[in-house]
Amino acid sequence: MSVIDQPGVRRGPSPVRERLTTLLHGSMRSKLLRNILTVVTGTAGAQAITLAFMPVITRIYGPEAYGVLGTFLSVAMMLIPVAALTYPIAIVLPRRDGDARGLVRLALATALTLAVIVALTLLFFGDQLAAALEIEIIQPYLMLIPFVMFCGAALEICQQWLFRTQRFRITASVAVGHSLLFNSMRTIAGLVQSSALVLVCTTALQQALHAAMLGLAMLRAKPYEDSHASEDERKDPSMLELARRHSDFPKFRAPVMLINAVSQHLPTLVLAAYFGPAAAGFFALCKQALTMPTNLIGKSVADVYYPRISRAIHDREPVTAMLLKATTALGLVGLVPFSLVAVFGPWLFALVFGEQWHVAGEYARWLALAEYVIFVSRPCVVAVPALSLQGRFLLFEIFSTSLRVLSLFGGALLIGNALATVQAFAVASIIIYSSLMVIVLIASRRWYAAQHSKAQHPEESFD
Repeated sequence: MSVIDQPGVRRGPSPVRERLTTLLHGSMRSKLLRNILTVVTGTAGAQAITLAFMPVITRIYGPEAYGVLGTFLSVAMMLIPVAALTYPIAIVLPRRDGDARGLVRLALATALTLAVIVALTLLFFGDQLAAALEIEIIQPYLMLIPFVMFCGAALEICQQWLFRTQRFRITASVAVGHSLLFNSMRTIAGLVQSSALVLVCTTALQQALHAAMLGLAMLRAKPYEDSHASEDERKDPSMLELARRHSDFPKFRAPVMLINAVSQHLPTLVLAAYFGPAAAGFFALCKQALTMPTNLIGKSVADVYYPRISRAIHDREPVTAMLLKATTALGLVGLVPFSLVAVFGPWLFALVFGEQWHVAGEYARWLALAEYVIFVSRPCVVAVPALSLQGRFLLFEIFSTSLRVLSLFGGALLIGNALATVQAFAVASIIIYSSLMVIVLIASRRWYAAQHSKAQHPEESFD
């Protein structure tokens, strides 16, 4: 009789169980995973609050008011990513905190200057621009755009500094508090007067409120100590020197962000111009609802992975496997929710938001497919500046935006149907973001191969 068959002899734990236990304990000790869970928890709470208020808000205001808001936000969100020429994104990258503080000052100064320029432009030429773009429905609200621009840049600066200093608990807790306060404000104001004016004005305060809450939380928190302060006693560089050192951001990253923002928000403007504010309102609600998983998990993972990928590149670690793991994980997580919307979209939107939003569910079926690919691509998107691919991706964004514009105007002018326009835009987005993931993964492998080759043959780098 073998030892295994003998009674009274206890079997040892199976190898599979041992590996699973080791993996579980290792995951619980992983600082990266804890940070992701912290950000996801905060974002989940904020999104849950927003989702709870949305059925009330959509019934208070209706599709036409949402169309005016969507058109206003489309213009504002085109400008917010470049309000500080993308210098806030660079805050995470420097090794020294002195350089990062200089980038904070540079970004704030840049954002204030550009906001003043936009305000003067809209003051003298706003009416002509609104007529030329056929967005007269937001003409009374044009002077709010510079304010939203600056506040959006300030919010991005606060968030990037907190990501750099690993203070993910602050971002998580403030996200929940901000969501509750902001949605309560919109709801109470709508109950007093349910008009597009109230909806636009209260929403314009969103960025300012969020930035102010983050700023107060940072002031109350324990002061952050620079871990590299003792390593280098050099004088902090001037803003001009930092602007030159990170010139690839305004040269390449800012145009990429602007082009991408235009292509993302152009559908609302096209639908408002060709099919009226109600069609724009249907699309705006779809985008808001479907980007929730992206903001909940995809953006949270990306926010934590960005400084992690930056450190990995500083240390010349392989990043392709890291990107593949994150992309695969997001693909599995997003499969169920986006599939449900693609199959049951019209019924779900009518049930949750009211019968008048049934058409929005038809849009959502197609946008869910595109948003799923965008959701999965988040880790690859944030790897672009860390891998210094910004010049190459400026060309990519020009091509991708051209494809989106062709799809939108093809649907609006050639077919003349709002749903066909949304379908064409969704197909173009799927092609674009699938290509982006492939390009970044190939570039990351080539980068690591080049670094590995330099390490093995250091004498060649001096030739």
